[in-house]
Amino acid sequence: MNIKILGNGGAINDGLPYNSFVINGTLLCETPPDIMLSIHKNFIELSSINTIYISHLHGDHIFGLPFLILSAFFFHAGTNEKLSFKIIGPEGLEMMAENLVVSAFTSKHPCFKWMKEFCTFSKVNETSRPHLVSGFQTSIFKLDHLIDTYGFSLANEDHNVDFAYVADTRWCESVHTVLRSKPRVVLIDLNGKDDDPEPVHLSIGDLRRKAILITDGETKYYGTHLKEEFNSTISCVICAKPGMDINL
Repeated sequence: MNIKILGNGGAINDGLPYNSFVINGTLLCETPPDIMLSIHKNFIELSSINTIYISHLHGDHIFGLPFLILSAFFFHAGTNEKLSFKIIGPEGLEMMAENLVVSAFTSKHPCFKWMKEFCTFSKVNETSRPHLVSGFQTSIFKLDHLIDTYGFSLANEDHNVDFAYVADTRWCESVHTVLRSKPRVVLIDLNGKDDDPEPVHLSIGDLRRKAILITDGETKYYGTHLKEEFNSTISCVICAKPGMDINL
């Protein structure tokens, strides 16, 4: 499995490209406002993407979707290659996607019709088992954020969890549960600071005090959705950076 980090920034950051990544070239996770810039800078082929996962409906995770749809429409129109997307996320995703495309380009633009014809939308909850990456079984877990937010884990054919994506969240029981499976790699929201007056996101302190005690050195944590990049003093905690490849 290859995880290519496209961006690592949170909604407020010091100039980082927004959090997004691609798995095995086919699964795009999150479509932030700068997604097309990140895709092009990292030489991702739009035609290789068949599935898009959006963890929740905050703007730093979805506001780039209209521009991805527009680019896909023109790619489709200009080649003989068939292009379509399965777009997966929480309830309300399809309506927001339509509203965003209409707001960006109006319903008269042919990319709106293209989206209706070539994009299928599926909503997730804790019982969902969507097919995200070939050869891996997906589990969905709900996180503790301001709106409905879902992470996912990918287990191999031996039922061992190779990868988990912990999107925007505070520490909660579902994070504890997924870490008990000791994933090989966790890409995790580290937007929080230990001195935040009221925690909204996880922090490196949460990893030190809680997460690492569960995984006992068997998991590598890659921090993303950041205010600023960091230098880690913990061997199993790494700052995810744009262009980074994580290979499992």
